[in-house]
Amino acid sequence: MIAMKVEIENAAIELDPAQSLRLKGAAGVRIVCRSGTVWVTQEGVLRDDFLSPGKALTLRSRGVTLVQGMGRALISIEARPPMGAATATLSALPVAG
Repeated sequence: MIAMKVEIENAAIELDPAQSLRLKGAAGVRIVCRSGTVWVTQEGVLRDDFLSPGKALTLRSRGVTLVQGMGRALISIEARPPMGAATATLSALPVAG
């Protein structure tokens, strides 16, 4: 598994198949799907979200949030003004085959 830890800023991220973005302490961060479809699951939130192109979601969880492309996807992250130490980890999961 390859992982990269970054501080959240306004950014565009391309997610390859089987690649996920792990966000921690990101309440208030807005995820916008630019292309493809993404699955978003937030710690402590009972419902998962699926975003299609043009759809956006403002995160509510201060815990861990996972964002994964359903195939190749492009997202943008719009960070709230700095209020804490939100971090993101981008990782590629092993592909079975």
